[in-house]
Order: sequence, then C-alpha cells, then structure tokens
Amino acid sequence: MSELPRGIPPAEVPVPRDSALGIVLRRGEAGGWEVLLGVRSRRSRFMPGHHAFPGGVVDPVDRPGDEGCFARCVAREMEEECGISIPVPEWSDAGERITPPLFPLRYRTRFFVTQIPDRSFSPRPASEENEQLIFASPPAVLAQWERDQVKVPPPVLPILRAVGVAGSSSMDDVVRAVAEANLQEEQAPRVEFVPGVWMMPVRTATLPPATHTNVWLPGSRRFAIVDPGSDDSEEVEKLLRVVARRARGGDSPCAVVLTHHHGDHVAGAAIVAGRLGLPIRAYESVLDGLDAPPGSAMEPIADGEVLDLGGESLEAHHTPGHAPGHLAFHLRERRALIAGDMVGGMSTILIDPERGDMGAYLDSLERLRRLDCRTLLPGHGPPLPAKELGRVVTHRKMRESLVLQMLDCGTLKQLGEIAAGAYADLPQMPAVLTRGQTLSHLLLLERNGRVRREGPDGSRWRRVGEGSGT
Repeated sequence: MSELPRGIPPAEVPVPRDSALGIVLRRGEAGGWEVLLGVRSRRSRFMPGHHAFPGGVVDPVDRPGDEGCFARCVAREMEEECGISIPVPEWSDAGERITPPLFPLRYRTRFFVTQIPDRSFSPRPASEENEQLIFASPPAVLAQWERDQVKVPPPVLPILRAVGVAGSSSMDDVVRAVAEANLQEEQAPRVEFVPGVWMMPVRTATLPPATHTNVWLPGSRRFAIVDPGSDDSEEVEKLLRVVARRARGGDSPCAVVLTHHHGDHVAGAAIVAGRLGLPIRAYESVLDGLDAPPGSAMEPIADGEVLDLGGESLEAHHTPGHAPGHLAFHLRERRALIAGDMVGGMSTILIDPERGDMGAYLDSLERLRRLDCRTLLPGHGPPLPAKELGRVVTHRKMRESLVLQMLDCGTLKQLGEIAAGAYADLPQMPAVLTRGQTLSHLLLLERNGRVRREGPDGSRWRRVGEGSGT
C-alpha cells in the first residue's frame, strides 16, 4: 500500500452483507451462564481454528427485507450448522454491528440470544464448518484468549465480556447487556486481534483496494497511538472516543507514533497529538518533514530503541525500502509486529522508484523474518501470519524473474513494454503503477550488474550476462 497517486480514484468501501449470529445460553454448574461456541475447522478459509458463535448470511429462503428475516436466518443457520432446532419466536434481538472496513468482505450482523434449559444437552457439529461445538464459561474463554491459548475473533470478545459481567442475571438482563455492548462497539469500538493491542481503521486517501489505514493502539497501562492517518474531523473524533474509552479503563496514552511519512499514515498525527498533549515519535527523517503542533514535542526513535508501555515493550526496527524512514514495531511479549507498509492485508506493497528502494525493501523483509513473531499487524487490511514476510519475498523474486524474461535474447526494450509483459497477469492494474514497480526492479537489477540502460536518452534496457543472448 501507499498514498493514492494522482489520477487514480479511491476505492469504494465494501457494502456490508446482512447476516445473523446466535448466542445460545445455558446455566453453568456454578450458576453463571455458559455460551455455545463453534471451534471452526482449521481447513476453513474464514477464521480457521477460532471460537465463534454459529450463524451466517441471510439467504433468499429467509425472505430478506421482510420483517423477521434476521431471526429466520439465525434459526436456520443454527439447525444447519449445529443440528439445534430453536423456533424463531424463542430468539431475542440483541442489536447489530457492522464489520470494520479493513476487510474486503463486510457484514451487517444482527445478534440474537436464546436459552437452552437442559444441561444434559450435548451438541454435535452438523456440518464441516466446526471441528467441535462446546458450551463454555465466557470468563474462562477470555482468560485462555489472554494467555494466547485459544483464538477468538474480535466481534465475539465484547459479547463474551458482556455475558461474563452479567453473571447469574436473567436472560433478559443478558440480552440488554449484549445490546448495550453492540451499541458501544459501534460508537467507540474495541477491536483486538492481539490482547492489549486495540485498533481502529480510519478513512484515508490510500491506494485501492484499501480504503482505510489501521491505527494501532498497543500497550498495557501506557499505550501508543500508531499511524493516525486521517485528518477528517469525523474520523479523528471517533478515534479520540476509542482513546477515551481505553483511558476510562485505567490506561494512559503516551505518544503518537509513526511508521513512515506517507500521508495516509501521518495526516492526523498533529491533530491527535495536539488534542491529547502527546509527543510525536518517529524516525528522525520522518519528523523533519512534519510540523509540530503547539505544545507537543517531536522525539526521534532510533533503530533498536525500546518503548516502555507499562508492562509491554515496543521495539523499533528501521526497515527502509517502501519509505526511507520506515519503522516496524515488534511487540516482543505478544510475538506480534506492527508492520506499517512492509506488508499489506489486501494487496502487494508498492515500491516507489523515486523515494523507495527495492533492494532495501527486500533486506528489511529478511531482517523482520528473523524476529520471534507470529502475527503481522499491517497498515492496511486484516492481520496476517508471520510467514507472509517470506511469501512477499518470494513474490518479489517472481516478479523480478518476469522482468528479466522480458529482456531475454539480448533485446532492447522500453520501460512500458517490460512492464506490460511482467504484469500481464494483472491487466486491471493501472499502467502508472506497473511501470513504477517495474522500474524499481530494474534499478535493483542495474545496481547488481544484471541489466543496463542504453540509447541516447537511456530509455531502453538490456539484460547483461547469462540469458542476455550476447
């Protein structure tokens, strides 16, 4: 990902699809509530291995648009997915939420609650979606998630907290608690893919298919605000509501931290820092290009510096390539990496031939691969497994080989022709982007003595050595 180049329109935010989830309760042996969770198949493309509530997308059979379609959906999904038949009237509406705009697929999800009185009931999976169906205590699941022993998707966490806080209250009280939790999540969401790392996507002028930049809030009793990339007043206010919500829980914001200088990562930095009275921290060359808000300090972060976040540490790694002053931040205790634009959760990272450097980018990826890391938290799109770093290196090497193939047999070719061949598999990609990426590869190959420029104006390229045909 990168800033939106001139002439390329921004992407449209994906329209959410209607869906419904069912929260099935039963009384635990100690009197509190247990909830039904599906342990999703590890072969699933969507949330493999996660503990999630059963449910799915509204189908035509649910009569979309008619009153009660969401309740019919949840009743049907519960029977299809879990083999549990619960009549529509026995489901209580508990509010709705919309998937944050960091995913290519989004859902407007209606939540429903019901109760099974018989503790002897033992559910069995009715489809290949779940490896197992279990009734579990919400506080116990949350404790396991905190210790990184189970996977729980962000939308499920607030519901588990709400049911856990409800204790042994009536089901009607649980319904109200879940509805209130859903309302709060819409107003000031607490989105956590990794314990202690809140996030919020903000709308920015970024490269399609992304529409938003992820603002990460890592820490413990102190937390940083990483990459507030929007200066839109509504987006800023929503981010500040999230910060205030975390602060009400006893944590304190300590700094605005930036991964690099691109506008879709820094546009709101001065506003947020000024409103909260926080310093702006980034690599020195990034700070040189920013204006400090009144009353806020500008504090450089050096390669290898560790920021103390009150029980968590954030280790900075200088990772030039996409941008000269790019930093990635290793959350060592959580084995997670705030990756900025080193990887993208929605598409390949672009390397600008003017400000970026393909060789430095590949070197930076290799440096990050040596960290003890399991989860990548990118600047755009959803989290990724750490193995994605290796996949990006492999992808870039593949694209380099295609560039070289275009120069086989000693032919002289101009940049546009090389780019068209090397990116023939992506005909929808704008030519300005394919040419830029191709030039970045050519400049690295030229530096390594594998290609050279020829002609009066140096606009034609020739392969040198093996495979050149000379």
